[in-house]
Amino acid sequence: MARPQLEPGTMGKINVTLLAGGLYRARANARDDGGNLHQLSVTAATEADARTALRKRATTISTGAVPDLLPSNTLADAIAAWLPQIRTRAKSGSLSYSTYESYEAIARLLLVPRCGAVKLGNLTAGRCDRILQQLLADESISKARRARSVLSMVCSHAVRDGAMPSNPVRDAQRMPTAPKKDSALTPKQIDGIRELMERWDRPYGPRPNYRALIDGMDIMLGTSMRVGECIGLRRRDVDMTTSPPTVIVNGTIVSNRTEGTYRKDSPKRSRQRRTIALPSMAAAAVRRRLALAEPHEDAFLFPTATGRSLSVSNTNGYCEPSSATSGWRSLHSASPSRSTRRISTEGRRQLSWNALLASPSTHGYSGTRTSRSPGPATSCRPRSSTL
Repeated sequence: MARPQLEPGTMGKINVTLLAGGLYRARANARDDGGNLHQLSVTAATEADARTALRKRATTISTGAVPDLLPSNTLADAIAAWLPQIRTRAKSGSLSYSTYESYEAIARLLLVPRCGAVKLGNLTAGRCDRILQQLLADESISKARRARSVLSMVCSHAVRDGAMPSNPVRDAQRMPTAPKKDSALTPKQIDGIRELMERWDRPYGPRPNYRALIDGMDIMLGTSMRVGECIGLRRRDVDMTTSPPTVIVNGTIVSNRTEGTYRKDSPKRSRQRRTIALPSMAAAAVRRRLALAEPHEDAFLFPTATGRSLSVSNTNGYCEPSSATSGWRSLHSASPSRSTRRISTEGRRQLSWNALLASPSTHGYSGTRTSRSPGPATSCRPRSSTL
């Protein structure tokens, strides 16, 4: 009886031979997707390494070679096979390094310690649901939601590799949404914050640049920019010759372990590039920053001592000691990250409210519904679900 022919994209039996020099040679036949037969051979120090190297060689000639994952592999194995693909996407630019580092941290700190030893064949929808519910009970809602997202992506990778028939996370319960905290700064609070910044000092190290903090607060309150967008402004991004003056938001400051701190040439989302008319409060702050900035077009309005950009974490951190030592417990809601979600009443008085409604895209909106919210101050940052 004739030997059955290898199907395209498969590999035959692996034969391992111990050579005279102590190395192991693994050989096998493999057929590529075009039906061509290849004789593969590799050598390695151990038999297991030789078999592994031969399987990897087979993957280079076919899309249907031996998969990396099997139902007997654990979730930790699936995460280890999935993360290199995510890092490749970050290197190619289709995903940010910050996102990759966030995924890696969630997998390493939350998923692997709790369920990394569970075999993929035993990872049912009910078991996934119990894992996620336990995470929800022990951690914050935000962490549980991110863990669910990462677990779903890992299981999808296992499905594509043939180790699971379907993604069990899709049938698990959805995570609840964290309650939104809405708050608005009054003109009295803004004046109080400015006064505290002016007389703020700290017991160690050089005194922070309170003038830059005040100018940054005025610009963010008047334009609803994010912190990274504000400290990423350059001389070329502002036009003080128009009436009213305008600023182009076309970048933001990001930080990650791989690339450090740098200016990204688009906002958080590329579709949020926009031109904003500056109210007098924000325009005055921009003029002060222009007077202090370097003369070249790429000079940052909020530079460090070396002319580079500030980081978002440092900018937020500068405000924490002032609110912690001032006695104003309500100032916690005035941190830059929270202030950027509001437009002050002062900003509305200085610019036409009808003009703001007519051009919601200047604040990153896709429609006018968000900007028509009642009250003395409204959210101006476009919201989108994390998951």
